[in-house]
Amino acid sequence: MKCTVAAAIMATVVAGAASAQTAEFKCPTGGTQFTYKAGPVERINTVTGQDGNVCLVSSISDGKTEALRVHWGLVRSVDAQGESFAGGLDLKSLWPLKVGNTTTNSVTVIGRDGKSYTSTITLVVAAYEKVTVPAGTFDAFRVEEVKAGSTARNIHWWTPALAYSVKESFPDWRDFSKVIVLELTSVKPAAK
Repeated sequence: MKCTVAAAIMATVVAGAASAQTAEFKCPTGGTQFTYKAGPVERINTVTGQDGNVCLVSSISDGKTEALRVHWGLVRSVDAQGESFAGGLDLKSLWPLKVGNTTTNSVTVIGRDGKSYTSTITLVVAAYEKVTVPAGTFDAFRVEEVKAGSTARNIHWWTPALAYSVKESFPDWRDFSKVIVLELTSVKPAAK
């Protein structure tokens, strides 16, 4: 009898661990507020809704408010150029998130200078790991995004517990030798 109970418990633990390492796409509940810090800079993102595979977010940083569209919860865009880049990525094949899932896309966008640019972008679900940020410790999928011919990476740590990234690392567009790291400092659930 003890052996049967132990086997049942072990099967449950193993099944739970396996299912914890996949995640379906969803956006956080509207009204949920995420606060991030990157050095002295603070960013407050408030989820305003969902449009298909896009999480709609109002973001405030340095007194400036922007409407963000976060495609598949990973790649955000603010302007028309960003929207064509993010919209050109086929991220559906990454979901449900699972270590090893990969997608490579050629994306053509019109830059701020009015010229057309084509890039090959690869995103890979590289790991399922614990990540500690000021808001706590979370089990998260590390999703790495890299442009062909570049060593720079955008890295997203997306946690199923919040249906949102708790940490992001990306090159500073003003100085590509520097990396910006945004870490979640607090979460305020949507008002009921």
